[in-house]
Amino acid sequence: MSRHRGAGGVRGISKGPIIAVVTLVLLVLATVGWFRLRDHIDNQGIQAAQTCVEGDAVLEISADPTIAPTLTTLAAQWTADTPRVIRDHCLTAHVTATAGTPAAAALADAAWNPALGPEPALWVPLDTRATTRAEPAVDGQPKSLATSPLVLAVPPELAHALTSAGTDWSQLPALQTRRDALDALGLPGWGTLRLALPAGAGTDATTAAVEAVAAAVTTTGTGPLTVDRAESQPAVAAVTALALGANTIGAAAGPTTADALIAVASAPTATGEVHAVPIVEQSLYTALKNHTVAGITTYRPPGPAPHADYPAAIVDAPWVDETLARAAAEFVDYVRQPEQARALADAGFRVDGQPAPAGAPLPFEPTAPALAAPDPATVDALLYTRLNPVPARSTTVLIDTSASTRSDSSTTGTDPLTTVTTTLAAILDRSPDHSAIGLRTTPDSDRTTTDPAAVALGALTAEQRAALSQALAARGTRNTNTTFDAIAEAYRDTADGYTADRPNSLLIITTGVDDDATAREELLDLIAETHGRGRDIRIDVVMLDAPATTTTTPTTATDGGDLETLVADTGGTFTTIDPDDGTTLSDTLRKLMF
Repeated sequence: MSRHRGAGGVRGISKGPIIAVVTLVLLVLATVGWFRLRDHIDNQGIQAAQTCVEGDAVLEISADPTIAPTLTTLAAQWTADTPRVIRDHCLTAHVTATAGTPAAAALADAAWNPALGPEPALWVPLDTRATTRAEPAVDGQPKSLATSPLVLAVPPELAHALTSAGTDWSQLPALQTRRDALDALGLPGWGTLRLALPAGAGTDATTAAVEAVAAAVTTTGTGPLTVDRAESQPAVAAVTALALGANTIGAAAGPTTADALIAVASAPTATGEVHAVPIVEQSLYTALKNHTVAGITTYRPPGPAPHADYPAAIVDAPWVDETLARAAAEFVDYVRQPEQARALADAGFRVDGQPAPAGAPLPFEPTAPALAAPDPATVDALLYTRLNPVPARSTTVLIDTSASTRSDSSTTGTDPLTTVTTTLAAILDRSPDHSAIGLRTTPDSDRTTTDPAAVALGALTAEQRAALSQALAARGTRNTNTTFDAIAEAYRDTADGYTADRPNSLLIITTGVDDDATAREELLDLIAETHGRGRDIRIDVVMLDAPATTTTTPTTATDGGDLETLVADTGGTFTTIDPDDGTTLSDTLRKLMF
């Protein structure tokens, strides 16, 4: 018979579920506690950082004056948005407006000029040309903050005429120099372009303008100019035409771009002394928006043109530590964000992805391709021509081809005559068409041999260039030094081809002169007679010897005494050059011939 459990007995409870529940509760509590602890630790870390245990630090920013005001606003926002703590330093940002050229020079020398403001950790010049000059002091690859194309600020009437004619950069030199050039564009009485090229401080637009023209006449496309192209005949002629035309404007244009802009705006009609000035678009935008000027607009010649690209360069210099370098990088990234980029666009800069500001005082049309920035040596070559334009002149060159000139006394293994003719050939290749050049060599002592290198003075047409090149290659070989008879013949050539509207000169390249009292007196009589007819011809002498010196007054010299007196009497120069010094020889001949 089976047995049953009594009614009052208690059933046992399993411990497993209870343990599981308790364990789960403990895990939840532990997790919550961990997160609270982590947040507490993070807050402690933030609070510790915000105490700036390393103190305050200032991110000094040097910026081109055109972008400095906008960056000043953004720097204040960057400082105030959230506490800027980097490596236990509290950061603030400060912007100083600084011209690019002196800043580049100071950074390249790693010796900042206090007159330019505080030592910067971040530098924002107008364009890449500046950062290239200061390359050793630039850390990494600069990032562009905005762009603005080079334009011409002109009266609306002139802008319409240039647009209708499709005037490009290569056509500006002709408009600058050809009388009544604008009349042909439907602007009677306007005369020439009257394009100002200010050469004072802060005139980077002038540099950009001559780059654009030189690139256009040497057909480089969007690629950067080279030194050879900048010193080529087309480029030298084009920049010279611009410079000579700008020089006639004189004080009317003033020394700076701002002065020239005011000159255009003050008389935007045919009677204005200045019709145009190259300028960065944003600068004109600001001037019009602030009502500094009125009544002018932009003209953008077709074809590649320089652009201001405002590269933000972190400075690599002794005064920039890791904290400042990191702050500079953070600020650059901040400015490039869409919200901050909008501020740049509203200030008249071109920023990718940002529309033109509403009510802009300029038409923000699509721009032409950007012209690549050339290297510093190329820029220097262009600026040299701008500041030292090659005016039209007439020059007869007399070359000593005697045995002394041909003797191999050179330490380089090249005889002086070869150096001279090679140098002259290179100079002629780069000489402007508007100059006139003639060539003679010294005759044989018996004077019975026709000079094989004689080329009559004439304008540098293709035929004249070919004749001069052939003569320099033939050059002949003579038996005597330069004679006063030979000088007289070359002088007569120059007098026969005299042109009243330009300098006229005779350039003698020699190792010495044979003294003949009778011939010398005859030459002096010829000079006096020519001068009496109102024809002033300057005589310049380059003596191939060492060491190199330059004088413009008579001195006592065994080989050059009579020549130096002759030079001084005609207002010329007497230069002694070591024939091994090809650079000095080239520079001297170029200055004397053009």
